[in-house]
Formats: sequence, structure tokens, C-alpha cells
Amino acid sequence: MNVRPRHGRCLPIALFALLVSPLSGFAQDEPDSASDASKPTPVKVTGVLEAIVAHELTPDGEQIDAWVVKRILPHGSSVKIGEPVVWFNTEDAEKKLQAAETAQRLAKLAFDDEEFKYGQFLSAQRLDREAAARAIKKARQDHDQFVQVGRPRMVRSAKYNIESSIASLENAQEELHQLEQMYKEDDLTEESEEIVLKRAKRAVESAEYRLAGTKIASDQMLKRGIAEQAAQQAESLARAELANQQTVRDLASARQKREIEMMKARAAFQEQKEKLEELREERRRAVLKSPINGVVLHGKLTRGRISEKPSVLTTDSKLTANQVIATVVGPTKLQVRVDLSETNLSRVKAGQSCNVSVAAVPAFAGTGVVKSVSRVPYAGSKYDCVVALKRSKQVGLLMPTMNCTMEFAPAETSKDNDAK
Repeated sequence: MNVRPRHGRCLPIALFALLVSPLSGFAQDEPDSASDASKPTPVKVTGVLEAIVAHELTPDGEQIDAWVVKRILPHGSSVKIGEPVVWFNTEDAEKKLQAAETAQRLAKLAFDDEEFKYGQFLSAQRLDREAAARAIKKARQDHDQFVQVGRPRMVRSAKYNIESSIASLENAQEELHQLEQMYKEDDLTEESEEIVLKRAKRAVESAEYRLAGTKIASDQMLKRGIAEQAAQQAESLARAELANQQTVRDLASARQKREIEMMKARAAFQEQKEKLEELREERRRAVLKSPINGVVLHGKLTRGRISEKPSVLTTDSKLTANQVIATVVGPTKLQVRVDLSETNLSRVKAGQSCNVSVAAVPAFAGTGVVKSVSRVPYAGSKYDCVVALKRSKQVGLLMPTMNCTMEFAPAETSKDNDAK
């Protein structure tokens, strides 16, 4: 009987052992795969392409407070520098301009009248100053005349009156004495003697009376009259000085007030004139032109992003002053504006490089460098980050407001640094 060797049945078992041994070796290498998985993953953040050169178009003006859109270029239109973008209705502006020009002409006539009155006022002031100077000059001359001439003459007059009265008395007494001597010789009759002597005696008495009165009057003149006249002259001069000072002050004050009023009138007229020029300038700005070569985007951009709501600007839309109606962006110079979260704040640093991809333009593959990272949030827990794009021919494929993704290489671990 033939017996089959048993090693034939053991072949599959040996083959199975050979197949299992490599798998066991692969299982022993799993810790190395686990270390690869623990390495830091790249950092990905999203942002928006922002035009470095952008100009907001607003209906700038203070005189015209309401602007009505007459025409506006479609959203996304390409424009050249100096090309009109927005046209406004000028009907209200024309009405305001005509009213302002009429008011300006009336104000000019009123101002000319004020200037004429001011010239008349200056002429009257000159005459008043001359009259005041003459009045004080006359008062001083009168006072000097009394002191130098009037008072000495009054003293001499008083003395002369006394002397004249004494002389009259002496003459009368001498005449009486002569008559009495004549009558002793009996040249005349007794009746005539009595009459002549009586008249002579009365003349002597009258002279004595006048002398007494003259002495009293002269004494009063010397003691009181001259002093009173001197006091009156001094008072008149003092009052004239006060009146002159008051007149000069009143004239100066009136002139200053009038000059201030003229300055205010001149300033008000100039202000009205400037407002008219501003209104004319605002009227000329009824057409907003593009300051650059770029693309027209309706509305205002916020951190490079366009509003989520579509623009509703149409013909006859009413705008207020300084309202952003459109933004013209330059598409050739772009950067990336990123809202960085606190989680990635420590992983994105200034000067760090990154790869930039744009979903809207799959063919674009560019790189960028972090230009700046804010250390203070601008809103909530959002931090501002700006990434500068490196020059590339593919940049021309991009447009502002497109979303993009930036991938930053992972930071090296401390173990890797130790190994290096």
C-alpha cells in the first residue's frame, strides 16, 4: 500500500505564514503613520479681492440738499478717466441758482447804499470834529482873554471910576468955593446968589454921593465881581473841555460802531457771494465723472465687499448730500482683505507667505504676503488682515469683490526644530 507524504498538506500553511508575516510588519509601522497624522495642517482663510485704488462718487454739496438721478451707468460698466458716470436732474438747482442770483443783486444794491451812507457818515464826523475843535478853541481863547485882558481892565476901570468921582467932587467943591468968594464982593443980587450957591451945593452933594457909590461899586467889583467872573470863565472852560472830550469820545465810538457794522455788512455780503459761487459750482457738479480708469460698482463697498442687497438706484432716485451713489474701482492693482478670527490670529503673521486661489477663476494660481494684521478687533472678534498679491500675469483675470481662499503653510513643531 502506497502512503502519500504529509508535507504536501503543509504547503498551504507555509504559504499562509509567509503572507501573514508582511502584514505583521506593516502593523508594527503604524506608529510612524500616526506621527504623520499629528503634524499641523495648513491654515486656510477666506477673504475678498479689494481694489487698492477706489473712488466713491457722491453728490457733494451744501446748497443743494436733494439730488435726483437722471441717468447712471449700469453696474459693472468699464469707464475711462473723465467719462461721465452719473447725471443728476438740474431743475431744482436751476431754481435755487436763479433765486440766489436775484438775492445777490438786491444785496449788492443794499450794500452800495450802505457804503454811500458810510461815506456821508465819515464826512459828517469830520465836520463835527472840526466844530468841536473850534468850540474848545473859542472857550480857551475866552478864558485867556479874561485872564490876560478882561480882569486887569476891570481893576483899572474900578480904580478909574473912583478917581473920576473924586475929581468930579473936587471940581464941584472948587466951583462952590469960587462962587462963595465972588458973592462976598456983592457983584450979584442976593436972590441970584442964593440960586447959584444952591446949585453949586447940590452939585457938590451929588458928586459926594456918586463918589460914595463909586467906591462901593468898585470895592464890590474888586472883591467879588472879578472873582465871580474868573470862576465863571474857569467853569465855562472846564465845561467846554468836558463837552469836547465827550464829543470826541462819542465821535470815536460812533465811528467804531459804524465801522463794525460795515465790516459785518461786508462780511455778510461776501459770504452770500461765496455761497452763490458754491451753488454755481454745485450746479456744475450735476454730472459726476470717473477720476480713474476702472469699473463702476453701484453703492458703497465695505472692506472691499459689495452689499448683499442689490442696488435699487434708478432714474428719478432721490439722494442726499454725501451719499455714496457708486464706487469706481481700479481692477489692475488688487489686494486681499481678510476678516481674521481669533482662532487664526496666532497662526497668521505679517510677512508670512501664502497660496491664493479664486473659485470664480479656477485658472488663477497666485501667491501673496501678509502685509498687516491688526492686534485690535475692528468689530466683535474680527481682526483686520491685508494680504498683498505678488505680481502675476494671471492677476488680470481677477476682479475686485471676488472671494478667494488663502492657504498658509503649517508652522514647524518644536520637535522638528530640535531635529534641525
